[in-house]
Amino acid sequence: MNKINLKNIYNEDVTIEIVDNENEANFITHSGTFHADEIMASVILLNKFGSMKLFRCSKPQNSNAFIYDVGFGAFDHHGVDFDEIRENGIKYASCGLVWKTFGKDIVSKLNIEDVNSFVQSVDKNLIMDIDRDDNGQPLNNEPEVKQQNIPSLISSFNPVWNVFDKENKCFLCALSFANIIFNNMIDKMIAKEAARKIVEEKIEESKEGVLVLDNYMPWKDIVLTSINPKAKDILYAIFPSKRGGYNVVATPVVSGSFDVKKPFPKNWAGKEDEELQKISGVHSITFCHKNLFICACKTYEDAIKIAEISIKNEERE
Repeated sequence: MNKINLKNIYNEDVTIEIVDNENEANFITHSGTFHADEIMASVILLNKFGSMKLFRCSKPQNSNAFIYDVGFGAFDHHGVDFDEIRENGIKYASCGLVWKTFGKDIVSKLNIEDVNSFVQSVDKNLIMDIDRDDNGQPLNNEPEVKQQNIPSLISSFNPVWNVFDKENKCFLCALSFANIIFNNMIDKMIAKEAARKIVEEKIEESKEGVLVLDNYMPWKDIVLTSINPKAKDILYAIFPSKRGGYNVVATPVVSGSFDVKKPFPKNWAGKEDEELQKISGVHSITFCHKNLFICACKTYEDAIKIAEISIKNEERE
């Protein structure tokens, strides 16, 4: 297999073909073991330029091709004198250089209000960690458990040490996988931008620290980054559950954390149904997570009651 068909983020058909003749190629990257860096860079280039004829080698000779992650050109970060680095200290790799150059062009074709902010968000949420990994920069507070991040998952597509004839097939399988990740990430971020306006309106309508949403949508990051003064007072969000009934979710202290501004009462932890109803005094409550960041109940009125009881609760950590 030397060719695959994919859908780009505009839902257009694109192909990538690995060619044997360098002079037939319009894109060139390095041969041998592949990494998330050039794989995701290839996905970005597909979205910028369309279908690709790709040649993989260690010393490019075709100067008419777009060369990346090899050859010490504008899109290769391996040169001794290369020193492009972000303000937060994460060095650019080829993927980041490609996104930095073409990200705005790609996003401009989407229905995005703030293109520059969206480009930066993609860098933060997807590209930056790929660059970090490729440059060998460690994660802060790296846990003992091995993290299966995007770079490690893409690396797993490389052929095993004693298989020598499947490298291009594995490369294309990894690229197909990365293309799905990229498309899904962009779709989720577009949906989040659509949610932002709604959540901001609901923040303005919020009362006594309770945010009420008509249906679930991403809300935590929006609340935590909102410039509306009322956002700082929001302790709980209420919305219909996909399982039926309602969820009441505590606002995290920071994005991605399960530590919350105000947990539910301690004696609710891990309780369910009749036992929890008796303890809490809430008729239709069905569940409280043992870590006190989410409750479920059957009615909207009881969802409000859960939030009110928890806000008034004076327990100390």
